[in-house]
Amino acid sequence: MLQFDFDTIDIKIPSRIIDSHKGNSGKLLIVGGKRGMGGAAILSSEAALFSGAGLVHLHTHDDNIEASLKRNPEVIALGIKNEHRIPEDIKVLLFGPGLDNEKWSIDLFKKVLVNSQFESMILDAGVLNFLREIDLDHKANLILTPHPGEASKLLNKTVEEIQSDRAKSAIEISEKYNAHVILKGYGTVVVPCDQKNIYLCVDGGPELASGGTGDVLAGVVSSFVAQGINLLDSCLLATSVHARAGTIFKKNIGEKGLNASSLIPIIRELIND
Repeated sequence: MLQFDFDTIDIKIPSRIIDSHKGNSGKLLIVGGKRGMGGAAILSSEAALFSGAGLVHLHTHDDNIEASLKRNPEVIALGIKNEHRIPEDIKVLLFGPGLDNEKWSIDLFKKVLVNSQFESMILDAGVLNFLREIDLDHKANLILTPHPGEASKLLNKTVEEIQSDRAKSAIEISEKYNAHVILKGYGTVVVPCDQKNIYLCVDGGPELASGGTGDVLAGVVSSFVAQGINLLDSCLLATSVHARAGTIFKKNIGEKGLNASSLIPIIRELIND
């Protein structure tokens, strides 16, 4: 198992050319946020924006649009209608923050999945609760970002079985879904879709155990993919910068009381350094 942290990886975000425009820095679509759970998708969109994506689209429940626009007017927020249309020039999709396994979320995923334009898909949170019930007949490159509870549903195992051998669990998910996997938790494990190496993040700790931190991670990794970083490097860089942001918060403030939003400006500063 290869250990890594923000200091030991050598992954660069592409530099911007002098006459760059917003389309050069990646376009990302985030679909998430059912009624009453808009905060998760809003956090993901803000994290994607702050980590360098040029254009971030958020498709969410109508109830969440006002909150998104008030917090981040730069995010192109659109309420989900029965006739759900996806911009044709977006090649990277993040699906799942703020969703669950209710019918609205499942039907929405099936509608989005019919669209075959995506070159890469990052599946997080709610979609992982019902993914094993869906026929993933697609050609997109996949990243899955489960926590142990979601991993247990992906593999139909108990959380205790997942946690007893986290590396093995991540490998099994990767093999089953032909995906890159970020198994979140203390000692986050990253496994590429070919399972040739297993990576263990040695940074971060219990300060990150609060609601929304996973949504921030999903937004960051999706942003890196949209900016043209390959999927494995996006997973490693996002995991390490997210963990280091937690460590910095702990050093400056303490282990308790971290809110996910506070990670985002720290991440922005780290990737610019």
